[in-house]
Amino acid sequence: MASSLLSRNKSGYDYAGHFRDIRLLHDLTMSPQDRKWRAVPPRQEEPHQVVLYLGCNVLLTSHMIRTVTAIFDLLEVDYVAVGGPAYCCGIVHDRLGDTELSQAMGRNAVRAFERFHPERVVMWCPSCIHYYDEVFQVPASFQTQHVSEFLVAHLGQLRFVREAQQRVALHYHCNRPRRLVEARAAETLLSAVPGLEYLHVESDPRLDRICSELNQQALGMDVWEGIIEQQFRDAAEGQANTFATLYHGCQRLLCVQEERHPTTVEHYLSVFARALGIEYEDTYKKYRLWRDPERVQADMAPCMRASEVDEGEARRVVLRRFPEVG
Repeated sequence: MASSLLSRNKSGYDYAGHFRDIRLLHDLTMSPQDRKWRAVPPRQEEPHQVVLYLGCNVLLTSHMIRTVTAIFDLLEVDYVAVGGPAYCCGIVHDRLGDTELSQAMGRNAVRAFERFHPERVVMWCPSCIHYYDEVFQVPASFQTQHVSEFLVAHLGQLRFVREAQQRVALHYHCNRPRRLVEARAAETLLSAVPGLEYLHVESDPRLDRICSELNQQALGMDVWEGIIEQQFRDAAEGQANTFATLYHGCQRLLCVQEERHPTTVEHYLSVFARALGIEYEDTYKKYRLWRDPERVQADMAPCMRASEVDEGEARRVVLRRFPEVG
């Protein structure tokens, strides 16, 4: 199978290296005993009511995986969390023009979901949703739903144990109807948190479906930064002390805005989960703000040893992701 897929790589892109670096960073920020997601599809059928589909890129922000699986544990729903390269939807390959390869990846992921016989596949990643909704439709026996929508549907089963003394603005995307549905669901979750004041700020359709380096390049950094600066100004004028991001890519790119604005940048689910008594440190943000690769690698040392990551490989990833300057 691997050689067959390799033969369809017309672009010559190093997909193995791309996914290896994502997995390496995950292994450097989460101990093996804390992992509740599965990277390898089951060989045999294994029924579960719900598949929580994490995608690939969220592995860069391990605290989000721990947060969402902890919430699902509170719901006591029969679920299995899956993600990583073996479950790649294929959008990375599609962007590079490897259409045949991307479609093979997309079919493989859906076949893997089918082995769980789920009623619903709850999706984390907006790029995966976009790919299956708008690029490559694969017939399936299950329904799909974004995590935010699923949690809204189960909101009555969750018990808040803390009040949030926060005024929160949500950074969301509005270029597709489905993105707006996800934004409204996230708003509902935040508004349900005791003590939280929700502030609506406008989005901009030019931001596409998720904040990413590709979108920055397409718009030009001056335009992209101008849009983001306006959102932070709107949040500040509304006296928000927290700027909540909806997607993992947004959190990775926007977290460094804490250096320029008196506003905490957090993923919306971190804010929501804290009120449920669930809290995991955003190590990606911490490491970006440190701007000290030596300090970052030293902090990663326990996970590096536990995950048996080569020190030289760790160094390479750290220098790339967490440089001294922005």
